[in-house]
Parts: sequence; C-alpha cells; structure tokens
Amino acid sequence: MGITAGGYILIVPPARRDLLLAEAKRGPSFIRSMPLVAEPVPKFIHSRRAPLAVFCSFESDQITHIAEGKRGVMAGTGLVRLNMHDLTELSRPIGFVELLTGIGMRVRPHLQRILAGGGILPPKTLQAFVDRIVELDETAADRLAHFSAQRRDALSRLAPNEKLNLALQKESVGIALEISGISRDDLVTWRPKNDSPRSFIEGLPSAVVREDAMLFNDFSTLPGFDAIDEGTHFGAKVFKHSDDPSIRMTVIMANRLPLEQQTGADLIYYNEAYRCFVMVQYKAMHRGIDEPEFRWQEGDQFMKEVARMERLLAKLKAISSGNDPDGFRFSENPFFLKFCPRILFNPDDRGLFKGIYLPLDLWKRLNAAEKLRGKRGGNVLTYRNVGRRINNSEFVRLVGGSWVGTSIEQSAVLSEIIREVLASGKTVTFAVKEVVSDEELY
Repeated sequence: MGITAGGYILIVPPARRDLLLAEAKRGPSFIRSMPLVAEPVPKFIHSRRAPLAVFCSFESDQITHIAEGKRGVMAGTGLVRLNMHDLTELSRPIGFVELLTGIGMRVRPHLQRILAGGGILPPKTLQAFVDRIVELDETAADRLAHFSAQRRDALSRLAPNEKLNLALQKESVGIALEISGISRDDLVTWRPKNDSPRSFIEGLPSAVVREDAMLFNDFSTLPGFDAIDEGTHFGAKVFKHSDDPSIRMTVIMANRLPLEQQTGADLIYYNEAYRCFVMVQYKAMHRGIDEPEFRWQEGDQFMKEVARMERLLAKLKAISSGNDPDGFRFSENPFFLKFCPRILFNPDDRGLFKGIYLPLDLWKRLNAAEKLRGKRGGNVLTYRNVGRRINNSEFVRLVGGSWVGTSIEQSAVLSEIIREVLASGKTVTFAVKEVVSDEELY
C-alpha cells in the first residue's frame, strides 16, 4: 500500500477526558512549541511520513474534536502512543447517529464498527466519513483538505510530465528544509489552487505568487538574486523552525515556462551565515533489467548540462579564496547530481526520495575511468557500478555545516550561474537559510 493520508477515530475514556483537554489548553512550553497530548491505543499501521487526522470523541457517541496525529512508540503489550497536537473543537458535537444517516450503505457497516471502539479508518470509509463531517460542519473543510474530492480530482487531471516536475520540485524543497533543520510537515499541506499550477510552492498555504517589493528588498544583496526578477514567474514561502523562530528559510521557486513544459528541477541552496552556495541537479533513473539505471549519450541534454556546470566551475576556480575561517570548505565545487530511482508525486508523503548523490567531480572520474558502462558499452549508471555514493543523511550533514560549496569570495559572483540555470527550462528552487536577530523577530 502507498503512503497516503489517514484518519483515526479516538474514543477517549471518560477518566482521561479532562486531563487531555487540560493539557491541550496548557499551551507551548520551553520544551516544545505546541502542546502535545497522547493516548495509548491498540497497535495500528500508518506511515509516519503521511498525515493522520484524529477524530476525537470526548463525549459519548459524538465526534467533538479534530487533531493532527502521529503513530508513536510502543506503550505496552499490543499498544502504541497516539501523539496529537493542534487539538481543535468542532463548531458543534456531531452525533454518531447523525453521521451514519448520511453515509452510503457500502461503507456504513465499516464506519459503524470503527465508531463502536475506535481505530484506523479504511480509505473509502475515511473519504465518505470526511465528506459527511464537512457537510455537517463546513468550518472543518480547510482542516480536512487532504481528503477532499476537489484535491483528488485536481491530482487526477495532472499530466505525467506535470507530476514529474511537481515531484522534483517537492523533493528540492524537502531536502532544503532538512538541511536547515526545519520540519518537512508543511509539505503535506499541499493542494492545487487552480487547474494550471506553475510550481509546487504555489499549492502550499501562505505561499504567495508575487513580485513583491519587500521580498526583493530583503534579498537585494544576495548574490545572483537579481537574475530571478528578469521576467521570471516565481512563488515564495518562508519556513520557520518550530522550536527556534530565529532560524528561517525562504524558498523562492522560479521558472520561465508552464509546468508541463518544464524539464526538471534544480536546487540552489544558500547558507547566509557561511555565505555558501550548493547546487543540486535532479535526474530520474528508469527501470532496468536488474536494477534502476540512468543512461545518457554524448551530445544529449544531460551532457550539455554537465558541460554548463564545468564551464561555470572553471570561472569559479579562477576566483581566489580568502582566509576567513567561515569560508573553509572540504570542496569548493558546489555542483552535485542526484539520481532518483523512483519519482512519484505524492503530496501525502513528507519523506525524501531515496537516491544517489554524486559530487560532479566524482561523476567525472567514474565516467573517465569507464566505470559507468553497460554490457554493450553504452553509458549507464546503476547502484552496482557507481560504487561509493552519498545518501540523504550524509548530504544533509555536509551541506548543513557548509563543509562543501562555494567559498565566500566565489559566492559573490554567482549571477551568471543562476541566469544560466533559469534559462535551461527548469524550475529553480532558490532556498536561503538565515538566522535573524531578536530585533527582527519582534
């Protein structure tokens, strides 16, 4: 079964009701930014990478509250913790009888069984249940948008190339958040706002597509940022660390073509504290006979992109690096390739794609040494022949600490690089991590 948003009916024991509600009202503490309540429940299966709506019954035979949930650790033999936050009261309690009278006969027995003792809702039962909840309480519609018919219909209308591009864009935002130490939970709030999205960022709440004077003023001194304002469509969103609001990341997703005409995605990540750029180019692997593989040939689009990176790298290498300790890098080559074996656009999945990160220099060595050759002599990259590689967590540590990437002096002259990437037909995810002062916070 794929990773999908789920729903859970929680029948709260009478002896626990006042305690949980009091904890939910307590508010944030120095330990966490939001109150967290938990209840031991029978063990159930649901991916921690997908959203889980918890429909709570704090009064007999009535749904009274909705919370965001996550399956926790073992809480005893056959039990797990059901962790909940953002526990919100419905506009009115909705009785079980009232719920069931508006549910189709096919799923009514399944819902009746779950309402009797609680538990995870089967997919079709969940959809019917949510539709009925929203019908009876319209104020819950935004909260339950994951399950809306409008969202399902919009996803079904996306063309294959649109889904591919959205998947790559989502991945670029996800890895940027991971590098910055910011939760990826916001990724699963995505829902299409119209029938012709230009980028993934448009579907995130509070992501405003604009040419905003304030945004350009904030980043007027950022190297290469002026290139984005050259007739480019873009959306922007600010992500904040849940426990440390001084850490934030602004994501600007820029492109010059409609979604269906775009040719993939690049990530340009900038750590403001160390004035360091890293650039990641995403490539989709395809199913081979024995394992996923990526193929190319001389003169194709991939080789043209490699040539572009090498040309720009030569210009960077001509710039001498200074002696500022913040400018120290293990490698000053900012270019990385990520080869992904399975690219699916799943807005319910907050996880990252598995794949192979290769520094550009390592890929060049492998290619020159003819390590990346198929049985008939063609160019092919696989898990088996690539040998050493960098995974997601290793990449996050390297980039998060600015151990790799451009030096301070190189970072100051990146306008040409960013212009060339924008001209390539891809969407550029331009992610800027910054730490703001107390004066800027308040």
